[in-house]
Amino acid sequence: MSSRALRRLQENSLEQSLAKLGSNEAETESNDDYNRQKAKPVNIFALMAGDDEDEKDSESDHSQSDKDSKEMEPFKTVEKPKPVQSATNSQKKKKSRKNKKDKSAKTKASEVTGKSRKLNEDSAGESDEELDRMLEQFRLRDLAGKKNSLESKLENSDESEGDFDTANEVEDDQNNDPDASSSTDPGFTKFDSFSEYERIFGLIDMRKLNPDNEYKLLFDDLSAESLADVDSMTSTHVSPQVMKQIDRLKHMVRNWGGKDHKTVPNGSTTRRLAFTKIRDDWIPTARGEFVITQLSRQELKDWNAWQRPQDWIDEIERSIKKWEKAGINFFKFEPANPELTRKSMTEFYMSVVLHPDHEALIGLISSKFPYQVPALLQVALILVRQGDKANSNGLVERALFVFDRALRSHIAFNGTSCQLPYIHFFNRQFYFAIFRYIQILSQRGAVATASEWCKVLWSLSPLEDPLGCRYFMEHYLLMNKEYEFMIQLAKSPLINTYADWYTLGMALGIVFSYLKLGLKDSARSELRKAFYHHSEALRSIFVEGGLGDESVVAGLESSEVSPDSVVETKAYLIRMKVLWRGPELNFLYDELFTLFSELKSGRLSTKPSSTFSAESPFFIDGMHVNLLRFAVLSQESPLMACIPEHIWSERDVYEFDVLPPQPHGRETEDLIESVKSFVSENDLTMTRMEMMQDENLLNQITQMSLEQFLQENPNAGPDE
Repeated sequence: MSSRALRRLQENSLEQSLAKLGSNEAETESNDDYNRQKAKPVNIFALMAGDDEDEKDSESDHSQSDKDSKEMEPFKTVEKPKPVQSATNSQKKKKSRKNKKDKSAKTKASEVTGKSRKLNEDSAGESDEELDRMLEQFRLRDLAGKKNSLESKLENSDESEGDFDTANEVEDDQNNDPDASSSTDPGFTKFDSFSEYERIFGLIDMRKLNPDNEYKLLFDDLSAESLADVDSMTSTHVSPQVMKQIDRLKHMVRNWGGKDHKTVPNGSTTRRLAFTKIRDDWIPTARGEFVITQLSRQELKDWNAWQRPQDWIDEIERSIKKWEKAGINFFKFEPANPELTRKSMTEFYMSVVLHPDHEALIGLISSKFPYQVPALLQVALILVRQGDKANSNGLVERALFVFDRALRSHIAFNGTSCQLPYIHFFNRQFYFAIFRYIQILSQRGAVATASEWCKVLWSLSPLEDPLGCRYFMEHYLLMNKEYEFMIQLAKSPLINTYADWYTLGMALGIVFSYLKLGLKDSARSELRKAFYHHSEALRSIFVEGGLGDESVVAGLESSEVSPDSVVETKAYLIRMKVLWRGPELNFLYDELFTLFSELKSGRLSTKPSSTFSAESPFFIDGMHVNLLRFAVLSQESPLMACIPEHIWSERDVYEFDVLPPQPHGRETEDLIESVKSFVSENDLTMTRMEMMQDENLLNQITQMSLEQFLQENPNAGPDE
């Protein structure tokens, strides 16, 4: 315990003791021998004295004839016990010099013994005993406090391993509420553990985002020549004539491709691609379609004001300061050529929304705008429905290439270096391209690469999680046997800060991971936690998943089941049988049977079903919008059928932009980007007029042809 803390705790007692020393000055001269025996306790007090007021006591009002009278002088009054503190300061300085440790120890011992002898000549026996008792109490309290602090730290580390607190992380008791919902906290202000970003996403390696590395591990005999042949293949079907034209363009555009197919020009600079490779059928261009820019502080305020319309501006600024302190950077993709982008987006909007025309859309990316991302993703879905998955995959890879070309070289997907707010239209296109690519990788069997891309998708906005990574990514992690990573998530605030972050998939994925690592007790404990939060979902899984008979759970049906739980349960049932087999499935049956029995007997309680009525941009009629987006993007018919019909009819559910964020009013219309933000109204009007004229002309031609036919064939009328 420091001297400063000692004075604060027992200032009154210390002053009283020193006062007694001053009043008993006459008696101390006759007790010289006795005081020499008590020199050691007073020496302890001298060592514990403060050192922050030494310089103020260098002057004395009395002349001092020798060193002994100078040291004894301060104890004649209560106000100035300073020379003893000065001695302590010199001792501390000597003690810090490790290279002179032995010499310092001897000098200090001799000085302290001399000073104690002289101090004791002016102290009383009764006062010394009182000081001894007081100092012993201080010492015992200090040791007890340190012991309790150490035990508390050990307990916390055992219960929650990996919770790292930094100076800028202040967590309140309300953050530990297991039933807290993000519906009442749209700004996610209860989450302060920003060090979790680096712990969870810091291990993402750009090289792992290329499936070629996984194929090398899967096929040991895969030669470099074989991989080179794969790289030289076209991503889509093109004719030989078109390939010759592309080859001529390659000679005109410098720095396109290179030996490893990863070099690309981007204006006046050359960009090294991070996670994509250029295919031979991609048309060379001298500049990319996008540039990535960092959001200004005002843009961050506007974005937060849209998320949290009920909060004061001071609270919003406080959140922004926390992000800045944690080193989090926010970016958005913008068109490098706004005029050209406006023209291409106008044609896209006409071909998809106003007058759907698949042929016109395919022609748009074949000749005019080969790197128009929304059109690439839309045509890719059209080809999937037609059964042409090979060409569809190539279009998705081309869309990812557009974003890879725009990224800065220092940007990494670690949760802090690059976050992309979902309110920006082309940011959303990057999210959709990654989601589609994850589906392609899983179909190809590259589960390790798919799991790595899931982490990337989550890292772009870990708190908002706009495409609902928490609802599906555990499937890819477990398929890749990343059980330790799942257990890391079990103790992470990224899924424990809010109850709705602890999704059914994450909960059962953690149970499965403990089982695979042979930790059955931990698996039981985690399953009980999952049962508390998702009892109704586990009841459905027990029956519909074929685990047990419906009579086991008879009478446990909930009268109110949230729509979220229905969609989430259906999504898990679709992929459950891939993982839960054999001993793991038997364990799940036995433990759920026990839990349902305890629930029937009243020995176990569960979290009551709740619906979210608070106004939040992340909910639609009480349902998580990210769960709805995941359901639509999954293209699973049973899952999409669970979405309420009014959402399909009242909301924008375009495949190129599923359930985009909605403005609160006119003041946020310009803030929330949509496809219309990049459409020219004048060009749109002119195009619609031209289409109407073409339709009228076509109708006139059809009518004239019909009249001419009737004139030439008068008996061709309808039979009477």
